[in-house]
Amino acid sequence: MGKGNFLSYEGPFGIRIISALAKFLQENIDAPEQVREKLYRVFIELAQNIALYSFDRVQLLAGIFVGIGKVSITEEGNELHCTAINMIQKGHGPVLKANCNEINQASIPALRTMKKKLYKKAEFEDTGAHIGLIMISIYSDNPLNYEIIDEGDNKIYFKISAIIHKGKNS
Repeated sequence: MGKGNFLSYEGPFGIRIISALAKFLQENIDAPEQVREKLYRVFIELAQNIALYSFDRVQLLAGIFVGIGKVSITEEGNELHCTAINMIQKGHGPVLKANCNEINQASIPALRTMKKKLYKKAEFEDTGAHIGLIMISIYSDNPLNYEIIDEGDNKIYFKISAIIHKGKNS
């Protein structure tokens, strides 16, 4: 493909939307199986984080509430960029920033240990998007690119992007 927008979706992140987009990715990315699997896993984590934690929510006809956000996948040379953005509560910005910084400074083995500890903690309390962020870093094998965007009027957004290399190192 070279360069361009491969997929873009903005709206509610219900299970059927997530499943349809994930299936589209698996069937239409021209990349080795290992790269497609990484992209699939990163996409699922980003989409689940929107579905579960976006502050902007909507009730579906089935009666369940899901998060609203945006996800895009672009191809730039030998890289796939999987990016998500969603509204967050004002107080969550510093927590997400601290979590992303901690994740970006850790090695893959350290991230796996961190993930195991958080899974145990999650049995007793909500750990938020922390486990998902760790998984995105592990799956992509790259640091998280993130931004907290404050548009005023209590509109705070979390933008996160993971890069997946399509080359021989994938």
